[in-house]
Amino acid sequence: MDSVKDAIIIGAGIAGLTASYLLSKKGKDIVTLDKSDHPGGPISSYREEGYLVERGPNSLLLPDPWVETLIADLGLTEELLETSEFAKKRFIIRNGKPIPVPGSPLQAIFSPLFSFKAKIGFLGEPFRRRLPDTEAASESVADFVTRRMGQEFLDYAINPFVSGVYAGDPEELVLRHAFPLMYGFERDGGSIIRGAMRYKKRKRQTGSEYKKRSISFKNGLGTLPIRLAERLGKRLSLNTHVKEIEYEEKRWTIRAEINGEQISFHSRTLIVCIPSHAIKLLPWPRSISERIEKSPDLPYPAVHSLALGFKREQIQHPLDGFGALAPTKERLNILGALFSSSLYPDRAPKGNVLLTVMMGGRQRPGLAQTSRESLESMAIEDLRTLLGLEGKPTFSRLVTWPKAIPQYIRNFGPWKEIINSIEEEYEGLECGGSAIDGIAMGASIMSGRRIAESLENF
Repeated sequence: MDSVKDAIIIGAGIAGLTASYLLSKKGKDIVTLDKSDHPGGPISSYREEGYLVERGPNSLLLPDPWVETLIADLGLTEELLETSEFAKKRFIIRNGKPIPVPGSPLQAIFSPLFSFKAKIGFLGEPFRRRLPDTEAASESVADFVTRRMGQEFLDYAINPFVSGVYAGDPEELVLRHAFPLMYGFERDGGSIIRGAMRYKKRKRQTGSEYKKRSISFKNGLGTLPIRLAERLGKRLSLNTHVKEIEYEEKRWTIRAEINGEQISFHSRTLIVCIPSHAIKLLPWPRSISERIEKSPDLPYPAVHSLALGFKREQIQHPLDGFGALAPTKERLNILGALFSSSLYPDRAPKGNVLLTVMMGGRQRPGLAQTSRESLESMAIEDLRTLLGLEGKPTFSRLVTWPKAIPQYIRNFGPWKEIINSIEEEYEGLECGGSAIDGIAMGASIMSGRRIAESLENF
């Protein structure tokens, strides 16, 4: 069976779904293929025993007002939930205790999170030298932060933040790729502080200032990919295995197997929104596969997400925040714990609380193959110390992502250059998603928009 389409999309993660939905709204005849049995990739939610568990991300940081427009267009505005005021605090562990992250310069002066020496050191940040562009282009997050803010800021601010966002190691991540906004601050203003001030001023002057905020939905983040999939209907094909990709006379042919049936799709446009390791495994034409095979690999560390339910009285800590992150120097087993039932309502049965504990990552690779029982035991041991936990959980569910988050290390630059060069040579090819445009859920949504808009007149 043969089918001619305006565009073929490989990957039904949030980037692929967004691109597919926007193109279909423009009246394009598209098809979206994914080997999984569900849309959204790691973005998935379910209810069990009165708990709402997120298998992947727990909240969406809205990156742009356009995403709110998309949510409204999908009829999900009434389902949207803002993060509770009770959960505005962020905690970082120091000396075995959760310390609130300062929310203002005045709070920073009196915060026990940093020593007096470190606080004095922060004041000198605007006067420290700016690296030449050639050196800064490959500078690690750790080297940048140590150079501008000092070792203590790296240990007790950036290290846990990097673990929470990337499950990564600041010694490996390249600032320009992993945190381009911060990189731009120094390039533009000569320092983080001056660069940030200039950035905010430009936003105000252009009327583009937007206050980012974290949101979810009444039934979890999985609501968004499910609704996108519903709108796509038969234009989404799950449980689909791509067997061959051909490119001839500026036309792509994708041969796939769907429930045992062989189908060929033809189009001048091919969109690929899957992880980098999956891109490498696609059955590309030899002229493309030889180049992709030579491209550097991006590490994807294993991450465990452990949902633990407790009676409220089992935990002494008020859980009055978003969660707590664990610096590597604290030598804990966990990367951090989200106070899930504090973030949004109806995440746990009445009188109970839900914690989502993250474990593993780039800095704790030894936990990759650890059993559920051992992970739970180690997590509970840490939570006893950190939160005053007593007793055992009343609810426990584990999700393991063997390849969780792409690491934007030195390999990322050459990897993206190779992908860009292939896109330029092969007309109609567009790649996006977390392996290209940023790891956050919001970045992937914007990646899907970028692709759809780039194809507006095709």
